[in-house]
Amino acid sequence: LAVSSKKSLSIEEKIDIISAVESGKKKADIAAKYGIKKNSLSSIMKNKDKVLEAFESLRFDPKRKRLRTAFYTDLEEALMKWYRIAQCLNVPVNGPMLRFKANDFAQKLGHSDFKCSNGWLDRFKSRYGLVFRSQSIESVATTADTLTVWYQNVLPYYLNDYQPKNVFNVKETGLFYRMLPNNTFRITVMVGTNMDGSEKLPLLVIGKNKNPHCFKDVKSLPVDYEANNMAWMTSEVFEQWMHKLDERFQAQQRRVVFFVDSFPAHPEVKNLKSVELVFFPPCSSSKFIAMKQGVIRSLKVKYRHRLIKRFVDCVEGSKEFTLTLLDAVDMLHLCWRNVTPETVVKSYEEAGFKSQTGENGDTDREIESGLDLIAHALAAGVEFPEGLSLEEYAALDDDLVTCEMPTNNETMWTKESTSVKTDLFVYDEEEDEGDGSPGIEQPLPSKNEALTALDTLRRFLRSQDMNDSLHNSLADLDNFIEHNCCLQQY
Repeated sequence: LAVSSKKSLSIEEKIDIISAVESGKKKADIAAKYGIKKNSLSSIMKNKDKVLEAFESLRFDPKRKRLRTAFYTDLEEALMKWYRIAQCLNVPVNGPMLRFKANDFAQKLGHSDFKCSNGWLDRFKSRYGLVFRSQSIESVATTADTLTVWYQNVLPYYLNDYQPKNVFNVKETGLFYRMLPNNTFRITVMVGTNMDGSEKLPLLVIGKNKNPHCFKDVKSLPVDYEANNMAWMTSEVFEQWMHKLDERFQAQQRRVVFFVDSFPAHPEVKNLKSVELVFFPPCSSSKFIAMKQGVIRSLKVKYRHRLIKRFVDCVEGSKEFTLTLLDAVDMLHLCWRNVTPETVVKSYEEAGFKSQTGENGDTDREIESGLDLIAHALAAGVEFPEGLSLEEYAALDDDLVTCEMPTNNETMWTKESTSVKTDLFVYDEEEDEGDGSPGIEQPLPSKNEALTALDTLRRFLRSQDMNDSLHNSLADLDNFIEHNCCLQQY
């Protein structure tokens, strides 16, 4: 007797069978039509979810007959995403290119035992239904502008995959944190927010001194702080920071995407579980970087506003002006909290990110009151260049180099003459070796002194129209001082 062979069905045929059963057709008629037994049809319906998932996510060629998943799932997902982006950019892909990227992703994902053989490549192409066709030289030559295509195709691809609250952009900026006449000390500040303005990442501040004198006895800061001899972003600092953020989002059980510049100091970071890094094309203009469209400017305007006010208060009070790096960090944190969600959303919109929130309101009042503040400073005897606005003052250090660049001339400025007015703010390398400390070590306040200061603050706030959150904050501070001091006694 001849033994009948078991019939194999493609995924496409199984989808048709599932549709037929769910439309109410008789199972016996369906089984007869496709030449299968009833128990085989029952097995298909039992695995219905797997078949539908495979078909809808395009993880498999619909003509394939078996649902064998890949061993290196993360590698295949990364490779397939790269392939789709290449398609969006009209970049021709062939077998050798795919093999190179597969080995590259394997190394970055930690699969040291993986090697892209011809057999693996053929199976991968079969799993995803990939067919490579030759592309003429003329076709490649007429490829649309890469940058335009990226923003028209690749960016929407990610924005469709992630909610606005999970889309982030980060960007470094240089800051002369004591930039008053003859006083300039530089740091680099990494700024980042999500797309809907609901979340601002803790600032990353990079200085020159790992342990500045003003940090003595300081056990916590309101920002992340790193240091190297140039106060620049480096690949090591970037990787450490990304892993720290990745742990944060893992704890929140979130998947987020970060859009970052294509710089040597921004490498691919291995073993990220919750953060997906997406790099802007190398030729990207700053107009496409959301943080450069208003967020960084808002932070700097607020910071300069407070810096000038602090300086004027010292002049008018006949006190010596001092500002340590620790003071600057506290001021930056305070100003960062005051950057509004409206400013963030508007910045993303101007950078070409599709907004979900509609029209924006007013942004920053500091800009409106800037001229009055400059006039006040001039009246107090502060020497500012004539006609300098607060916005111009805030922008004087915008062109500071913030990371190592591939150039033979190592200079602190990317543009030689951004403004003639910058000549009045001389950058003193030797002066910057310190931290701005006046050299007199201030003793740590005692518990009683801290409670007395808190009581003074409480009495002041009681005379104001104070909301419940401030009352709660005062109570939390009181409890913290009492509890912390009690712990230190034992």
